[in-house]
Amino acid sequence: MPQPSVSSRRLVANSLSAMLAAIEVYNKPRMEYRDEVTVLLVVNAWELALKAALKRASKRIFYKKQRNEPYRTLSIEDALKQVVNHKLFPAGIDGQALSVNVRALIEYRNRTTHLYAADLGEMVYPFLQTSILNYRDFMLDQFQKDIADSITWQLLPLGAKAPSEPVQFMKAMPSASAVAEVHEFIDDLRKMIDRAEADGADMQRVAAVYDVHLRTTKAVSSADLVVSVTKEGEHVLVKKTDPNQSHPYNTTELLERVNAKRNGRTLTTRDYQALCWKENLRQNSRMAWKHKKGQSHNWSGEAVNHMAKLNDNYYDKVRAEYSADLKRRRKKK
Repeated sequence: MPQPSVSSRRLVANSLSAMLAAIEVYNKPRMEYRDEVTVLLVVNAWELALKAALKRASKRIFYKKQRNEPYRTLSIEDALKQVVNHKLFPAGIDGQALSVNVRALIEYRNRTTHLYAADLGEMVYPFLQTSILNYRDFMLDQFQKDIADSITWQLLPLGAKAPSEPVQFMKAMPSASAVAEVHEFIDDLRKMIDRAEADGADMQRVAAVYDVHLRTTKAVSSADLVVSVTKEGEHVLVKKTDPNQSHPYNTTELLERVNAKRNGRTLTTRDYQALCWKENLRQNSRMAWKHKKGQSHNWSGEAVNHMAKLNDNYYDKVRAEYSADLKRRRKKK
């Protein structure tokens, strides 16, 4: 039996249809099972898009045929690995971060059956938002197809209003089995995000909340996945509570990770001090955190990514300005 003929053009068309269906389902005024259906469609859209990109790059999308069995196409997990390995993500975009976003949705899809009693919409929402924006960039880069041509921009963020700021709560006597399932999923999700943050990934490409003008308002961090579960596990709320997880790096570790990630000369503490002075980084809670009784700051994965993307010319300019400011202050004394 010959290998089935697969058209990348058809894969692209079906992928776009699946993503548009996901957006339409999510934005229905009343829709039961909204999050589960939307995630299924978004994951399906990504699977078809990834296979189309592999096909276009003349890479295999079938497993090796087994005797007396039909041909099988790659699972989405394996297709995602191949796209990462072959560097088929858009240039200038952190492919590893896009991969974490898709894998988070795959994990949710795989567990949907076991989590049927849990309302995880507030947690899944930022991943869905970001996944659609990542998908748009991917399809534009690979196939020159813009999903915005088929739907108004106001719907791309999956709604005209982001969820309200979550508030953590507890209820007594939760169902042990339901809570265990939810926390197992959250623990796996946290591990993925921890690894991405530790690698200095662009966390805006993993999960973030956007307004209708597509301006990023907040990137996700592992600490955002501290949760409480109500009785029977039917509702989950999340709240950022642990800066030791969201800002894990001291200054030495920050510079080590920035230098490992960036192209250019090795940055020193002088560069760090100058940039903190220039951009008030220590006052930026997304970047820095300091205990009220502590002397030094801790830094986040977002700080790693921000410092790594700045070029040598900018650092040289900032250092010169910082040195000039220090001289002025000495003269005044």
